[in-house]
Amino acid sequence: MNRIKSMRVYLSLLVIAVLMGCGTAHQSADLGHLQTVKGGVVPAAPVAADKPFELGYAAYGYGKYTEASAHFYRYLRTHSPDDPDYEWARFFLGISVKRMGFSHAAVDILSDLVRNKPNPKIVSYSLELLEEVSRSLPFDREKLIFQVLSDQSYGFVDQHLDDFVNYHQGIFDWQHGFIEWGNRHFESIAPGTYYFYQYHYQLALYRIYKNDPDGAIELLTRILGQTIDDTGFKDEVRQTLARLYYEVGQFEAADQVYREIETPVLNQAQHLLERAWIHYRMGNPETAMGYLYAFRAPSFQNYFTPEYYILKSFIYQSVCHYEKALAVIGEFDNYYADALTAIHHRSDIKDNPALLRVIIHQKQIKAAWDFLVLLEKEREQVAAISDPALKRFLGRIYTLQLSKARTEFRKKMQDGYEKMADDLLEYEEESHLVSYEIGLDMVQRVKQYHYQEKDDGGDARDANRLIAYPFQGEFWSYELDDYHVTLVDKCQSAEEWDVFFK
Repeated sequence: MNRIKSMRVYLSLLVIAVLMGCGTAHQSADLGHLQTVKGGVVPAAPVAADKPFELGYAAYGYGKYTEASAHFYRYLRTHSPDDPDYEWARFFLGISVKRMGFSHAAVDILSDLVRNKPNPKIVSYSLELLEEVSRSLPFDREKLIFQVLSDQSYGFVDQHLDDFVNYHQGIFDWQHGFIEWGNRHFESIAPGTYYFYQYHYQLALYRIYKNDPDGAIELLTRILGQTIDDTGFKDEVRQTLARLYYEVGQFEAADQVYREIETPVLNQAQHLLERAWIHYRMGNPETAMGYLYAFRAPSFQNYFTPEYYILKSFIYQSVCHYEKALAVIGEFDNYYADALTAIHHRSDIKDNPALLRVIIHQKQIKAAWDFLVLLEKEREQVAAISDPALKRFLGRIYTLQLSKARTEFRKKMQDGYEKMADDLLEYEEESHLVSYEIGLDMVQRVKQYHYQEKDDGGDARDANRLIAYPFQGEFWSYELDDYHVTLVDKCQSAEEWDVFFK
């Protein structure tokens, strides 16, 4: 527990450091799948020192990517763009720095190269690397998507890369209101491919926006029936489908789709809460409460879930545990007291650590954070480069991008904080309304119990109740989606506080 608490504190300090202008570090991945593509072979004899391209090409062939990068960069500094090997030197420099572990520098170099439209072979190889980076690592979306793909034509590339380009061009057009243009790009994507199903997912979201849940459900179900080698994408489709089923009242179907999600349960905090809502709507308060108990596991503490308290009070209210229902509202007030005080005093985001810890887990903000820490990690690696010119070149790339990324991250954090603050204030009002409704329900229950004929048969749910061992406060990851809580229905029995209503 102390270790988890320390990690939460550490994360908060890192975010505050970025908001105040400092940096952080993280890990990056290496692609490294392209081989020598220009058509030559590694020279058998030594190369003259005044031929940096040949030296770089030889070092690249031997897998000496740091040495190769230094030679290719020296060639670029001493030759003009009109030289026959200039474009190839930029290409091999981009590939070499990627294999050195500088994914952003590779994207930066190859994006600029592709925009200048060199020979088709260079463009194809560059797009292949850029496509793989876009699916596996944080990247500069503005440079790659908006500047390279959105306003360029690459009709000479193979079908897979053409699908990649058309998909992002279609999304760009849709986002800017050019629906027909976007549709033409989407229609060019080969059926049955990865980007074809990515397009269909976006089409499903568009149908949701157009208030066509049945059409969206049909599309999402069709996607899940295909073989797609991307667990994260399929789980995103499942989550959207489950939420749609919930919205249209198909609770059994929604719960079944949630069960099919393959992401480890420790990464499914929101899913547990949503399944609790499903079982509450289905009239299964014990199962719903079980999900809420699992949701209090330490692994889920960095999520913004004030509705946890609202739902928990609803569940207690549904079985007439009114004192516990009111106590849950008190828990909400205590848990968010510091955050609400900071909001009411219009404090800055860095002075509201309770919300700071959870904002970072929002999807868009987390993507910006992941890109930022990747940049910090790769910039640290620049210091280990021995060649002064190459070190300066890469250092400038990361200095400029980090400045931009920090500014964008701070803006996203501020926007996210303002929205979360508004949401929390709304939940505060709702909690007060729930307290009032619980009081009314107590009065109504007493009226029904004391002044109307009662059913002497008792609550059938109490019959054959299993013996349950008391909860010891320990959470096991393989049990988080299978907790059940015993709740005795008190709606047909009198309680001590009833006397005050007689």
